[in-house]
Amino acid sequence: MIRFGIAGIPLTSKGRTFIESVEDTHTLGLNALEVQLLRVNVEERPALDYAGMRPRDVDSTIIVDVLREDENGTYSGIGIDTVIEEDDIVQELFWNMARNYEDLRDGGELAKELDVRLSIHAPYYMDLLNQGEMAERSYNHLKWALIIGKAIQAKRVITHTGFYAEPKKDSLKIASRVYTDLSKSYSTESGYPVIGVETSGKSEIFGSVSDVISLAKKVKEIEPILNFPHVHSLNGGSLIEVKDFDAVISEFLKFAKGDLYTEFAGVDYTDHMEKKLMAIKHGDLKFETLAESLSVLDDDVTVISSSPLLEHDSQYMNIMYLRAVSKKFQKKAQLKKAVG
Repeated sequence: MIRFGIAGIPLTSKGRTFIESVEDTHTLGLNALEVQLLRVNVEERPALDYAGMRPRDVDSTIIVDVLREDENGTYSGIGIDTVIEEDDIVQELFWNMARNYEDLRDGGELAKELDVRLSIHAPYYMDLLNQGEMAERSYNHLKWALIIGKAIQAKRVITHTGFYAEPKKDSLKIASRVYTDLSKSYSTESGYPVIGVETSGKSEIFGSVSDVISLAKKVKEIEPILNFPHVHSLNGGSLIEVKDFDAVISEFLKFAKGDLYTEFAGVDYTDHMEKKLMAIKHGDLKFETLAESLSVLDDDVTVISSSPLLEHDSQYMNIMYLRAVSKKFQKKAQLKKAVG
């Protein structure tokens, strides 16, 4: 099965909530939605008002961690599978798409009922490879995305890794350590989504095809995510013919966690560097060519539109794919008739 979906809220949506995004995605005839964990704010506050409650039962906010004091007076996170005590500190996540865990749960159940496959994208600006405040903030954002992802029953959390470390050769080692730690602390066995590490479209950011494939070999729990415009840009326009798409798809399929998860848009690039994403009819990265490759593929694939036209281009890709499949069957029928 080939699923088509969008990254973010449909442009035609009147509402801006998670639940409304699921409904509108289904109404548009699409069956995949990449929820964007953007513009979130996390604050710490005394937990007195929530004492005796479990974080998932609080209806006024989304609590993503409970900090509890140890015998040395140090507060550390103990997760959300606990009853909150008076002396605890809670970390509250404020997000304009959902108010509480009930909203998350209801949206996830609705998506399942409507057969809309959910994923979630961590904030786009991440820097997990260099020490300091930004690395800690990026780690926390990915952790929170995993917690939200579990609550909505998303299959995977998509993330960028960040700028190469200094020296650059240490980047894979650091990335392996970070993702190993996260995948153990927030494992799929405990109901958390798979961590999907996305390819990059810029030379200074970790995420070449070689980077993410090497990472997947070292950390079996993570999944490399194939972003076609990023790969195309970084390699100076490498995806032109059907065989080019076939080759990169074959490489990523080896590490896919079920369906092959991909992103597509038109792209403007120069000197092996992505400049901006565009509508898919623009530029030399052609979905019609990818559709030919997908039409003969037996594996499940999800194609997420990251185009500025979002649902319009996702619907267009679906049409182009169906046309490619139709042509394939027409050729088979003609060949069978000729042989007969």
